[in-house]
Amino acid sequence: MKAVVLAAGKGTRMREITDTIPKPMVEVGGRPMLWHVLRALKGAGATEVAVIVGYKRETIESYFGDGAEVGLDVRYFVQKVQDGTGKAAEPAREFLADGPFFFSFGDILTEPKAYVEMVERFEDEPTDLLLAVRWVEDPYAFGVVEADCDRILRIVEKPAPGTAPSNWVNAGIFLADPVFFEYTAKLDLSPRGEYELPDAFRMMIADERVVRPHRLHSYWRDVGTPEDLAAADRELKREP
Repeated sequence: MKAVVLAAGKGTRMREITDTIPKPMVEVGGRPMLWHVLRALKGAGATEVAVIVGYKRETIESYFGDGAEVGLDVRYFVQKVQDGTGKAAEPAREFLADGPFFFSFGDILTEPKAYVEMVERFEDEPTDLLLAVRWVEDPYAFGVVEADCDRILRIVEKPAPGTAPSNWVNAGIFLADPVFFEYTAKLDLSPRGEYELPDAFRMMIADERVVRPHRLHSYWRDVGTPEDLAAADRELKREP
């Protein structure tokens, strides 16, 4: 299986740290966040990974090289314009065209078994897109997912307090069929001037593509701020 990991961004909310290194290279538990993601993908059966690079790409490329240190064949693809997550994987489209693939962000941390469980679910229940979702206490800073037992009905971005349709949020990891790229190709710029990944999900849902949730019950953290980083470092160091 192949995978793509987004690692092109700077991480503006962690500016004092990311002025010198790209955000996915910030260390948690003694290793870059991207290292944890790649090792988890390896454990789930991925063999080839496209890493989407941009900001300070040479730092990532020099650290991981051809991927031998993480047991993967790593290829690098450049996101030349930082115009959102919706088209970020487009440079690797041809590389990913021959079968289902993992998609993950380079700053999402979860237990490696979560990736394994997603593969098992995907194999048991073929789908166009299997999106990891995680229950959170305060969903208002995330894309909130409303689903029935096995189909996603809608995704609401950062709903106002008291209006969220659930506490399950987009966890930033999914498995997809290459048909996914038919929808990213149709994306228009959002009001904030970016191509938004959830808009591709919404188009797939509207076309009655099979878009399923995979509920994570394991550890998960979206590392977006220095406070998230400190918490993740403490949490990983407590792991046996």
